[in-house]
Amino acid sequence: MEENTVTMASEPVAAHHMTSYNDVMGYLHRIRITPEVKKSVAHRLMVEVTGEYLSKAFARLDDLSLLQNDWDGYGARKISHGVIDNLREVLLISDDADWKYWMISSAPNGTLGLQSKRHAASISIGDKEYSYYCCNGDVEEGEDHLNFSPLSFLNLMRRIV
Repeated sequence: MEENTVTMASEPVAAHHMTSYNDVMGYLHRIRITPEVKKSVAHRLMVEVTGEYLSKAFARLDDLSLLQNDWDGYGARKISHGVIDNLREVLLISDDADWKYWMISSAPNGTLGLQSKRHAASISIGDKEYSYYCCNGDVEEGEDHLNFSPLSFLNLMRRIV
């Protein structure tokens, strides 16, 4: 009869209660894995530990990233990898509440759009720039060709929601 042997980890393993992006990233920073694997694991863990709206936004972005050319039957271009990466960066620094009133949709030119569920407001995100329009009551505003940065994009979302 063969003896069953169990190989133990060289370091003790403990369950980690993670409820924020900082918790996840702090934990991943301590693990010895390649940067590519860390990015993949971070994305998956963020979906697992985030709230309802942020998880849905991650899932929607994943679905939209699979669209191919002519996804609408009228010659629409697939969503650019740069656009997907840009919005993913915004998701990684945002909170669950930031996505409660926003819907993500694809545009036929290969960009993504966010539409407010509360009033007439939309944001279009491209590879290097973004644009927005908002009409809330009598106040109308908008701007085109803003240089993309995740923080400025998130701040705009928070301001016009």
